Amino acid sequence: MIMDNKEPFIVITSLAFAFLVLLALVIFLTSALLEREQLRMQSEAERAFNSVFLALQDSTAKALKTMQDEHVSGIGVYSSMGRKVLSLGNVPMTIPLEGFTNAEISSKGSSGNSGTATYNTQTGMIEYIRFSRLTILLDTGELTLTENGLLPTPIDFPDVLYLHFDGKDYHHRKMVIMMIGIISSMTLIGLFLLVLSIYRNNRRYRVTLAKQESLVNLGQAARTLTHEIKNPLSAITIQLALLKKTMPKENTKDLLLIEQEVQRLTQLTNKVSDFLRNPLGTPVTVDLTELFTSLIKTFDRPIRFSSEQRQQIVIDSDRARSVFENLLKNAVESAGDGNPQVEVRITNDKRGFVHVYVMDRGEGIRGSDAKKIFDPFFTTKIHGSGIGLSISQQFVKARGGHIRLYSRDGGGTVAEVILPKSIHALKPKEKEPS
Repeated sequence: MIMDNKEPFIVITSLAFAFLVLLALVIFLTSALLEREQLRMQSEAERAFNSVFLALQDSTAKALKTMQDEHVSGIGVYSSMGRKVLSLGNVPMTIPLEGFTNAEISSKGSSGNSGTATYNTQTGMIEYIRFSRLTILLDTGELTLTENGLLPTPIDFPDVLYLHFDGKDYHHRKMVIMMIGIISSMTLIGLFLLVLSIYRNNRRYRVTLAKQESLVNLGQAARTLTHEIKNPLSAITIQLALLKKTMPKENTKDLLLIEQEVQRLTQLTNKVSDFLRNPLGTPVTVDLTELFTSLIKTFDRPIRFSSEQRQQIVIDSDRARSVFENLLKNAVESAGDGNPQVEVRITNDKRGFVHVYVMDRGEGIRGSDAKKIFDPFFTTKIHGSGIGLSISQQFVKARGGHIRLYSRDGGGTVAEVILPKSIHALKPKEKEPS
């Protein structure tokens, strides 16, 4: 069903899940590419280091040529304190070894075959550091250097081999990957919001279409029923009049109930006819102060009235009376036998609209009824027809206005009617019920 309340939850949850999966995939791919670039930088640094040091075994000139080919700026040997001992090319006098943890020093030093490459954001250079140990063995009073310690207690002097080269390419590739990841993530977010907006608009359209189809079917049925009901009512009314004339006066009271019910059915058919015919009518200038003054006199409950000034609007006078009479009737009946404390207040805004507030201290609107309150034939009253608010909404909308009902602070209901003063006023902004 289109109106299934579970549909939005299922669709939005599915969209959110798909979005999160795609977003996680983008993050994973971005992280994998960044890690690949890190490994690539490490590999290039290892290759450059090995090439330079192999060339250095032949001659300094060959080493310098290799450094130029590998884009190496300089190499150096440093003490365990980070001070330069030997160098070739442009290298710093000291290097900050505190940036490398003891675990890195231990793991790199134990193997002696690999180092650590890092990108220096301040200098834009890739720095490669390898920790190498030369073991000094005591053998018959002579110093013997070996690569591996053969004695149980050798004396170790750690050396730090350092190399740095241009890291612009690495930094550029890293920035491109990060930008692609960010753009992809933002694109996914945009697509998610777009699809969500399209779905909500589509659902709103389907709901509106379903209501319109329902109203069309309802209108056709109501038009047929109204015609079929009016004919018998006319006959019943004529027969009642004849019975009143022929029956003794002491028995005419028995016909009162029938007459009341006939009048109620007649009023209902007239309201349905009003709902189905042209809701705009013939707009004329209506003084709201005079209108409410006359309406308030028809009710047996006190109704407070206040207005900033005398307000006049352009609307069909009969339809205006029908709208506000219906709202006042609902407010007066909202508290049952209690005092509804009905109050009417009229204000205007800078956009050329008049706001009419009909307020009461009745039972209020139940949450489950809020969305159905303007549906034709929906009512919470025992003897209500459920057509009054639907007709009022049709009349107000036809005049370019808006009507809404919401809960009043402290209990009760507020019925707010927004109507333009003139024919050409802008359309009012609709607000969600409070």
